[in-house]
Amino acid sequence: MKNSKPISQEEFEKFESYILGNMEAHEKAEFEKILASDKAFAQKLEEIKVILEGVEEAAFRKNLDRIYQELEAKSPDSNETRKSVDKEKTIKLSPWNFIFIAASLFLAIGVVVWLFLFQSDPSERLFMSYYKADPGLLTAMSSAISYEFDRGMVDYKSANYQEAINRWEKLIEDKPESDTLQFFLGSSYLALKKTDPAIFYFDAVISNENSSFQKDAIWYLGLTYVLEGKKDKAIETLSKSENPNATELLKKIREP
Repeated sequence: MKNSKPISQEEFEKFESYILGNMEAHEKAEFEKILASDKAFAQKLEEIKVILEGVEEAAFRKNLDRIYQELEAKSPDSNETRKSVDKEKTIKLSPWNFIFIAASLFLAIGVVVWLFLFQSDPSERLFMSYYKADPGLLTAMSSAISYEFDRGMVDYKSANYQEAINRWEKLIEDKPESDTLQFFLGSSYLALKKTDPAIFYFDAVISNENSSFQKDAIWYLGLTYVLEGKKDKAIETLSKSENPNATELLKKIREP
């Protein structure tokens, strides 16, 4: 990317929207028209794809490691299992070993699906059906003033939400009125399903009529109330939301 011209936040969001498939049909057609005729534009798209894929892979690996650690911690034989694996790690796997591993993976996936469908709270299942973390902002790492915020944004985009919170909570002490910090702190807490601080920060953003994050904060506050199982508050909040999924979600909440 050394030879590329700097990309603005607005441009990055357009590229990101295209990559994630969130563009309207007419907007997508216009975008692809430019893409076909402008090589520099197409090159920027490829560069941003690489960036987003890297962030997603880092987040995936982080979450996968966490899942393994949690499963291992819950297993009473985890230490013995680890010792056994260390002893046998040089043994060549037979075809039957691979079949066993594949069967185990399918069983593990089935357990996760079963836990989600039958063991999780109905409010949480509904929340997870509509929740998608805000993609965050483009990080520049360009000045000492914004460095800590940008570092937090890298943590946020990598799904290291607690690390992002730790950085941003320090910053908001000096800038308590920052709607940007309020919104992303709320988003981070919601990603961790910590509803009380999420509500606190989203409420602060919504009360700011000049905030560019107000509409998104309304949607996420509604989702927070869905997660908490507070039906009346969820309906009241989502009724004000302009998110395209709000109407459908409201119907599901109102179902007897």
